[in-house]
Amino acid sequence: MDDKTLLALFDRFEKSDAAELKYSGNGFNFELRRKDAFAASPLVAASCAPTPAAAPVSSPAQEIKAHSASPAPHAPAGGGGAAAPGFEYIKSPIVGTFYRAPSPDAPAFSEVGKKISKGQKLCIIEAMKMMNALEAEFDCEIVKILVNNGDMVEFDQPIFEVRPL
Repeated sequence: MDDKTLLALFDRFEKSDAAELKYSGNGFNFELRRKDAFAASPLVAASCAPTPAAAPVSSPAQEIKAHSASPAPHAPAGGGGAAAPGFEYIKSPIVGTFYRAPSPDAPAFSEVGKKISKGQKLCIIEAMKMMNALEAEFDCEIVKILVNNGDMVEFDQPIFEVRPL
């Protein structure tokens, strides 16, 4: 699926009254859902297949489920390539700018030592002027924050080291 077709599909969904859209085909899977927690019925990107990342849609915000995996293909800043035994990395699902809080004067979503519940926001990643809220896929405790506020992050880059609860 090319970017033009994908963006047209996203645009159509955004303008519709549909509450959910699921697509699976050509090795590409995604799911969009409206979320009442944000104003103007923004989209929630739940998951993507390992094919190239799709371009975000022009809406106020998106939420992306945090991806976790054992060994990380990218070495985090100041550390080795794999999480310590008993710990996991939460990785960036997109390329963008990492923000720990919703605004400069707001408290951070997560701090070292903080216990995070499944579905709770960990950070925001801005991509193409879109604010994408990253949510935890499981209950965990933040052990390390591997990037600084305002840093650029790459797809699949470890951004948090966590201890699953």
